[in-house]
Amino acid sequence: MRNTNMLMRVVSVALGLVLSASALLAQNSITVTGTVTDAEKEPLIGASVMQQGTTNGVATDLDGNYSITVPEGAILEFSSIGFETRTLKA
Repeated sequence: MRNTNMLMRVVSVALGLVLSASALLAQNSITVTGTVTDAEKEPLIGASVMQQGTTNGVATDLDGNYSITVPEGAILEFSSIGFETRTLKA
């Protein structure tokens, strides 16, 4: 019985820490939206918008628009076949 109570306390504390950490991370997230265009201001369909160093990314739609949620200050990489990759700070 004593071991069960201790296990429940440890699980409760661990769960509390996980929930607190995720809440802190969520508070520092921002949603970045925009349009990716070429030199002639034509939209780039299917261009990649990636958070640098992660697998968090999206592709632009038929109008070159995108929306991505990233941590504040993240570096975004914009790339498309046949174009130079660009990076911008969110």
